[in-house]
Amino acid sequence: MSRQRIIAAAVLLLILSPLAPAQSLAEAAKKEKERRESLKGTPSIVVTNADLAKTTKKPAVETVAETTPAEGEKTDDPGAPPPAQGTDKSSTELQAEALKKFAEKKAELESRWIRAQELVELLNLKMNALWQQFFTFNSMTPKDQIQKEISETFQRFQAAQGEEAKAKEELNKFLAQGPSAKFPPAAIR
Repeated sequence: MSRQRIIAAAVLLLILSPLAPAQSLAEAAKKEKERRESLKGTPSIVVTNADLAKTTKKPAVETVAETTPAEGEKTDDPGAPPPAQGTDKSSTELQAEALKKFAEKKAELESRWIRAQELVELLNLKMNALWQQFFTFNSMTPKDQIQKEISETFQRFQAAQGEEAKAKEELNKFLAQGPSAKFPPAAIR
């Protein structure tokens, strides 16, 4: 008899459990209605595109140009590097050049990683096709030859996965460094 009571109690809980959240939902609706009624008297602010066009824009980050002393002046920092002789490029040109090199290296690393991913996907497809061929009954190719191809493809697949992981790690390290190391310090306002 106790087993029947336990089953009846479990069924009763399962039937009544969906009704419990309905009560808290009704309470939440009442609270929201009260909140909206309390806010009726307060004015709201509406921002339009015209208002946004009128705002003045200020840069969030400004670069600070490093000044180098003239030939006759002494520097305050004895460990500072000597000023570059014969440099005709401005800091913006150097930054643009550094950004260009960064973008080229990034593109190279990304393409290497994508090629590695494609090779892994291709070898995975080949493995699946070989396994499918192995398990078909009407295959004209001997099973031992298919097993040999599966083994060789699996070895290539593992090597390609390792290469993909290596390429991804190299790309992530490069992106973590970022171009910031090649730029002069920036002042944040």
